[in-house]
Amino acid sequence: SEAAGWLAGPVAQQRKTLEEWRESYDVRPVAHLGRDPRGTDDLAALAVPGVTTRPATVDWPVTDHLADDGVLVWHIPLPGARRDELDLIRRGDEIVVTAGPFRRIVPLPSALRRCTVAGAALREDELRIRFRPDPALWPRTH
Repeated sequence: SEAAGWLAGPVAQQRKTLEEWRESYDVRPVAHLGRDPRGTDDLAALAVPGVTTRPATVDWPVTDHLADDGVLVWHIPLPGARRDELDLIRRGDEIVVTAGPFRRIVPLPSALRRCTVAGAALREDELRIRFRPDPALWPRTH
């Protein structure tokens, strides 16, 4: 059918991406709710291994470039991400990262919560987000 032909491209791309992820990560299939999960109750209902009801912590490094460039840089690994499919939104104390059809909401490390986003770049499979301290929130040093 015409609809099946139209979906063949996106389905093939999704399968290719999943295979690439299986080579790098421990990918486990889960049931589908028939809609996007909303909140921790939905995640618990999916019985995803390792998912807890509190926000997951991440171990992505923040490097201090305050003395040289006046910024802190958060390094987020995004293997296989393409710049034209990447979106980044600051939402309160979280960052929403979208890479193609995939989205992740990540709590900011505490130091970055007192900063504003000063830019971002995708280099060598890593998203590098630059944060500039907000003078109204950052402690003064004398």
